[in-house]
Amino acid sequence: MTVTSSTRKGYLYALVATITGSLVYLFSKAAMNEVSLPQFGFWWFILAIFWNSMMAMHPKGGFSVKGFTRRDYRTLFFIGIFELTATVALYSAINITDNPAIPGFLRNLEYLFVTLLGILLLSESFSRKTAVGAALILSGAFIISFRGSGNFSFMSATAGLMLISTTFYAIRTIQVKKHVGGIAPVVLAINRALFLFSFSLIFMLISGSSFLIPQKAFFNIMAGSFVGPFLTSIFQYSSLKYIPASRTAIVQSTTGLFVLLGALLMFGILPGPVQIGGGMVTIAGVGVMMMKRKNTSGNRNPQKIR
Repeated sequence: MTVTSSTRKGYLYALVATITGSLVYLFSKAAMNEVSLPQFGFWWFILAIFWNSMMAMHPKGGFSVKGFTRRDYRTLFFIGIFELTATVALYSAINITDNPAIPGFLRNLEYLFVTLLGILLLSESFSRKTAVGAALILSGAFIISFRGSGNFSFMSATAGLMLISTTFYAIRTIQVKKHVGGIAPVVLAINRALFLFSFSLIFMLISGSSFLIPQKAFFNIMAGSFVGPFLTSIFQYSSLKYIPASRTAIVQSTTGLFVLLGALLMFGILPGPVQIGGGMVTIAGVGVMMMKRKNTSGNRNPQKIR
């Protein structure tokens, strides 16, 4: 098959989205080393609202709620709840783990759950490749969760939180696929940021946390909120204009590798060889699972908003 310039552009956008997405894990971990989770959430998502509002004000930003029905607003509400649950679990996992590469690899569980929910709720087809890919992803997740000394448990704290996170992200994705094809990405991004900012503000007030944070932590939050809720979404949606979403998903399944490299450069740490091996197995599982979708429409596949 001839690789056109549009195809190359699509893969380039997907690669940029993967790199910027991996920076979310690194900047958030660096910030949470200095601030509490409520402080982190407050500043991260108020800045996410700012970046996405700047995008919304641009004439080509795509923001519009004109013609929204009560059903559309109800759908946004439920998606916001799913996003809230998934994202709180994700950042809690990053907060408690020693190395952000671990949740980066475990995020690949989302592809498994999206596929399974698609089969159960959307009557999508089930193939042998789906089963093999699912088995590889689950095997990789078990390997990543191995903590040594014969203690082989999938439900470590980090893995348990990522299980919750990826399950609710998958439910969110199915809702997006099923109900809101006409809602612009920037509307979804702002909706998500508003839910998470409100939640963080409430917990800031309940816990009596200070709104003042160290300058270095603020820099990490500012940079992370820019590359995560803003740039990653833009480049991912741009890639979907040129290549199937299944190919974008395969590229983005390598996020854990970029987080691994970044963790080495920023924190001087690496996961053990067992965890690295498990991460590679999950990536292989995503590749096998997505191969079956290469002839399906790109619009039927997940679109993440961090």
